[in-house]
Amino acid sequence: MKTLKSLLNFFKPEMAVDLGTSTTLIYVKGKGIVLREPSVIALDSRTHKVVAVGREAKKMLGKTHEGLIAKRPIRDGVIHNLEYVQYMLLEYKKRAIKNFIANPTMIVAVPSGANDVERKAAIDAAKSIGAGQVYLIEEPVASAIGIGLDVFDSKGHMIVDIGGGTSEIALVSLGGVVYKYPIRTAGDEMDEAIADYIRKTFNIAIDENVAEKIKIEIGDVYGENKMEMEIIGWDLYTRKPAKIMLTSDHIKEALNGVVSELVNAIRKVLDNAPPALVQDVLEEGIYLTGGGSTIRGLDKRLEEETGIKFMRAENPYESVVRGAGRVLEELDNRNSQYHKLLHYTKRP
Repeated sequence: MKTLKSLLNFFKPEMAVDLGTSTTLIYVKGKGIVLREPSVIALDSRTHKVVAVGREAKKMLGKTHEGLIAKRPIRDGVIHNLEYVQYMLLEYKKRAIKNFIANPTMIVAVPSGANDVERKAAIDAAKSIGAGQVYLIEEPVASAIGIGLDVFDSKGHMIVDIGGGTSEIALVSLGGVVYKYPIRTAGDEMDEAIADYIRKTFNIAIDENVAEKIKIEIGDVYGENKMEMEIIGWDLYTRKPAKIMLTSDHIKEALNGVVSELVNAIRKVLDNAPPALVQDVLEEGIYLTGGGSTIRGLDKRLEEETGIKFMRAENPYESVVRGAGRVLEELDNRNSQYHKLLHYTKRP
């Protein structure tokens, strides 16, 4: 016969949330990842009633009229518009968990470089949708756990987590981030670089969705794959429709600046980290994860530029939420070391 505590635990869900610039993922204790949707919301501009969230809302980006707002409320990995994030997160909570009595417990992943105001915004967003207990975990630590690394080991592990709005370059050891260098160079900047290159080279204007599609279909920053893709756009010079044939070499050229920024950030971490931990990295290599890391040839290009081995994560889009979920599963275990990784907030 179940005890009252067991019944309450059944109706009181525990969730881990990765509020990413591009994508929001939710992990529910005992179930795993139950939601993965774009971090986009569409609202009626007059009533502020939610019209769509996620995939449907993403289709509306750049196409709305004055009565409709379609926005990405998270920028550079942190909450930019708290009200919109609250609306979006409430809808996602409804999809992720249906029947519960008590307020859910939530672990929210935040960038390592988030300041106090940005961390408070994450807490406020979680509490606004009914969370009774909120914990924060730094994304590089969650990523390392999600990859399968022992973050409590004395050995240093270097993580390069390339998200939508930010890239987290961090050295993790003994249950914490020893040195970090977050930069606002990530998947979105890749899309912007591609759009900017096409505008300057071909006089064709494209939106972020088309740039992202180009990146996914023919993007290669190392040059092994030779692919082509035809696009149709508006020629800003002739003021007529124009067709152009893009190649993977074009995209490699377009992304040279982005790759250089990543390389410089990696070198900065290695320049400033303790020599003993740098030695660990040189022997073990660097772990590459995050949705922005999936572009072809990035691991080989970074290896070539730095002289260090790079290893791709098996589930790069999910490493943060999987790591936060692993910690979530251990919340009730008072002997677990994972509690040391969490920033605790008291109930209101």
